[in-house]
Amino acid sequence: MPSQPNTLYQSLSKDQILGPEHRRFKLEAPLGKHLLGQLWSAKDLSHANASVSLVIITPELMADKGFQEALKKQVIHARKLTHPHLLKTLGFFVHRAGLLLLATEPVDGLTLQEMIDKKQVKKLKPSQQRGLLMQVASSIDHYHEKTRLPYSSLAPDQIFINRQGGVKIWPLSNKVLIESADNASTITGDYVAYQSEESFHPNLLPINIDTYAVATVAYTVLTGKSPFTKEQDDKARLSATWKSPSGLTPEQWDALQTGLDNDSNKRPESASEFITAVYTEIEEPNEAELNTNEEGTDEPPVVNTKTPTDNDNDKNAVNKWFTLSRFNTGWIKAISLFTAGLVIGLTVSLWFYTQQQQQMNEQIAGWKEQAINWKETADANQLVNNSLQKQLTNLQAKPTPADPLSAPKEREASEADANFAHFQDELNSGEYGPEMVSLPAGRFLMGDQHKRGDDNETPLIDVSINKPFALSRHEVTFADYDRFAIATKRSLPDDNGWGRGNQPVINVSWIDATAYTQWLSEETGQRYRLPSEAEWEYAARAGTNTAYWWGNELYPNRAVCDGCGNQWDGQQPAPVGSLPANPWGLLDMNGNVDEWVQDCYVESYLSYPKDGSAYRLPRCSFYSMRGGSWFDIDRVIRSASRYRHPADAARNTWGFRVALDL
Repeated sequence: MPSQPNTLYQSLSKDQILGPEHRRFKLEAPLGKHLLGQLWSAKDLSHANASVSLVIITPELMADKGFQEALKKQVIHARKLTHPHLLKTLGFFVHRAGLLLLATEPVDGLTLQEMIDKKQVKKLKPSQQRGLLMQVASSIDHYHEKTRLPYSSLAPDQIFINRQGGVKIWPLSNKVLIESADNASTITGDYVAYQSEESFHPNLLPINIDTYAVATVAYTVLTGKSPFTKEQDDKARLSATWKSPSGLTPEQWDALQTGLDNDSNKRPESASEFITAVYTEIEEPNEAELNTNEEGTDEPPVVNTKTPTDNDNDKNAVNKWFTLSRFNTGWIKAISLFTAGLVIGLTVSLWFYTQQQQQMNEQIAGWKEQAINWKETADANQLVNNSLQKQLTNLQAKPTPADPLSAPKEREASEADANFAHFQDELNSGEYGPEMVSLPAGRFLMGDQHKRGDDNETPLIDVSINKPFALSRHEVTFADYDRFAIATKRSLPDDNGWGRGNQPVINVSWIDATAYTQWLSEETGQRYRLPSEAEWEYAARAGTNTAYWWGNELYPNRAVCDGCGNQWDGQQPAPVGSLPANPWGLLDMNGNVDEWVQDCYVESYLSYPKDGSAYRLPRCSFYSMRGGSWFDIDRVIRSASRYRHPADAARNTWGFRVALDL
């Protein structure tokens, strides 16, 4: 019997609404097949009905754990890409019926592969070929600079051609996604036909395998046909006999062959420099050359060759750099206007590219810092936690508690269900708010279950969280809070000389934290707030009933406190995400900095609400705080521990994280 996701996937239709409660999309029209599923145009109902494209992942891949983990990492990479010819990734979202939606900026649906199939690509003028290929090549170079990884998936079916914005390359490595899947052996992408010989072997791939792919795409553009099929293996590359495409000079053919060399040591590292070398002898076209279309011919879209830079702040100007329009002889006036822009574009395209490369080099240091953040995010998954645990066990000279991540059988169910969606909401400035984790509804026992706490942690109460909600993956950072403070002209909190950026914000009061959530709600259009005490403890426990999420005893490098066993103990808070996440993917719930919650403080749980909502009074003398800090002893950082402070007080051990109604 077909599963619900399969049934829904097969019956997708116009005007259907998909997505989680906090992010809804309305399907408009199918744009065709995609390697990972179906491609649709849609409206983002949660963001002013903005136009987007959705790849609706096949249920086969959606159910594959290896694919899911690879997709998370690929989306993290893609969200950092800023090149105008790499598709902007908006995030992935889980529909309640089990479908996975990957949202990007809108595409028209036309691909370079369709132009090849319709014999249109051979009719492009050399200057148009260069413009198209230069945009492809500069996109690939940008991908390398941002991720320090090979793209390894370039193929004409993943190169979209937009009437506004020009070339748009699919930003995720399909090769990595498909090869990470455990049960997707039947899915073979067209990118295989454009891969180099070494791509068929399990060795570490060099960056310039993508130069080979760019060269093969260029050869296909010049000849109208790919030299290989996706069924051919590495032997076909080694025995290939190349023939010069018509129209190339001997020098151009020599340059093209450097990219097709089976020896990676002889291939150019930069795809852009490679395309520039192939087209060095191209002269500027004149208007007579561009207006010789014969009546009745099936002409390809006209390609403008100007490549924009990452610094171009005028979005309308970016759309004008590269224009595609289908035309016949009745559109002579439009062609004449286009030609004037084309001649200018040809003159300055190379200059703009040089400027772009110079700017990229200046930003390498910043990209390296971002790469560290990506690694921290990837290391938070449970597989890496298990690996780290084994290493720590081997390093201990004295007996230590049993491995808490694998021993307790009762924790297995919660860990199996911990594959919760992550997302970030966009701010009005185009930047993004804190990374959020969607948490399910559920029940738990709230309070001191091991008689280690104070009277304010009693009596134990059975709390039901009736609705799913989201909690920020880590504490709000100085980078997050400073953006708010500058925008609202508030004074910046003191960092005590420990640094800002990725450090958790400190020296903020309950009033400051609440003001931040209100600003975040206005910026995103979503209902951000502080979590309730019940929500906080529910998330900190993450399906466990032990004193800490990892067990009942301290374990090295699980938290930051006075005596927790790491370099920050009793000294200062650690940068967010420095230690492993709990089973639900949340970081630093125990220790690091104390965290404000919504609730008016109450001395016991006798009158506390059992539906997960916050305890409220008309007037509060004190508000509750959770989690413990770098300054506190181990007993204070337990999941059940709680204490109180006035709303206007602030210290260098106090911070917060945010929640969101779903």
